[in-house]
Amino acid sequence: MKKKILFLVIGCIFTVAALAVIQGYFIYNTYQLKAKEANLAINQELLKIETTGKLDTINKAWMRKTKKFLIDYEQGLVSKKDYEQLIAITADSLSLVMDKFIQQKGFFDEYDVSYINYVTEVTLSKPGMGTIDTLFTGKLKLFGNNTYNTPETQASQSRWNESTHDEECNPDPNATNFEVVTKRYYSISNWEKQVFIKMSGLLVFSVLLLTFVVLLFYFSIKNLITQKKIAEIKTDFINNITHEFQTPLAALDIAVTTLKKKEDELTAEQFNNSLAIIDRQNKRIQKLFGEVKEASLVSSDINTANAKHLGCEVINEITDDFAMLHPGISIRCKDDGATLHIDRFHLATILTNLLDNSVKYGATEVIVNLSNNKNATMVTVQDNGIGIPAAEQKAVFEKFYRVQKGNIHSTKGLGLGLYYVKQVIDAYKGNIWVEGAEGHGATFKFTIPK
Repeated sequence: MKKKILFLVIGCIFTVAALAVIQGYFIYNTYQLKAKEANLAINQELLKIETTGKLDTINKAWMRKTKKFLIDYEQGLVSKKDYEQLIAITADSLSLVMDKFIQQKGFFDEYDVSYINYVTEVTLSKPGMGTIDTLFTGKLKLFGNNTYNTPETQASQSRWNESTHDEECNPDPNATNFEVVTKRYYSISNWEKQVFIKMSGLLVFSVLLLTFVVLLFYFSIKNLITQKKIAEIKTDFINNITHEFQTPLAALDIAVTTLKKKEDELTAEQFNNSLAIIDRQNKRIQKLFGEVKEASLVSSDINTANAKHLGCEVINEITDDFAMLHPGISIRCKDDGATLHIDRFHLATILTNLLDNSVKYGATEVIVNLSNNKNATMVTVQDNGIGIPAAEQKAVFEKFYRVQKGNIHSTKGLGLGLYYVKQVIDAYKGNIWVEGAEGHGATFKFTIPK
């Protein structure tokens, strides 16, 4: 069952991971598509700006200064470096105008778009001679409003060709011609944010769907584990009750066998003793049936209201019944006047299981000792068996746990006896532990508050 649950958990994790990857793939593709749509829309808007003459006033300003500069350059009045300074000064004023124009027109809706125009090359040429000089090559800003310094994407490129000769009606065939190459770029400082906003519905739906699937798997697995625990509790309940029935049934069998003898073979003491055994074990079985009815295998559900102060007299009755089934074991009790505040049925359960454990692991002598210990009574059950390894002493009270070392079990068991003992002692707010070294017997000690 555990393997099935493990495989189910692994399968659920794999399914959720696969679903997350698929969802992520579709979201990424949608993101790319939205980004392309945004770029296309902005490109189209920029094309409208460039082709409808809306920037003519700004462009004429730098073009007029550039042509005048080239005429002065041809006459040797200025140098190449002067052109960069001229454009840098011009760019500041033109950028302010450009920024106001973009903001006022609101061409790009919610996108924070920056538009930048650069001069990338200025060359001089003469007819029949080709290029005679290069005034500038690189990337010189004409105007723009990319105040966030975000990555720029090229939108368009243009070439401006003209002559430095001013007489349009009477052109000079030997005049110098010039060509200015400009490139337009744009950048969007908030495009990721806007794309995510446009995708918010899809993102929310994807997260909710994935969360729903995870919760569905979680509650399914949790329900399965709960059902498994309920099944284990039922199984443990049956196993515990079966374990508890063994001793009284065996004692009854011996008592009945004794009574089957002929009257002349039985003494009055044997007859009365057998009847006493039958009476005690009958009451124990009846109480066990009560335990079955109430299903009181959990310490918090065990009823401790019938607790009484019990000493060695009651313990001897319990151990005598046990010794009848195991003739080879000697059991003694010492109390020094101390008593234990506990229900007789629960005391019988504890002692029977501890004695049964001693017999299983080779004990032939057991000493039960009661002593006062501050606000509690301590019970020590010491045997001369093979003992319990120190490494396993804390685990012996776990459900189904049995010490395994070679072929040491003289009788079979389910590993429930000591577990049930701890449940009973826990119900009385007591403690139990085991001491001793392997090969030197085991000493079980438990305390019950007075």
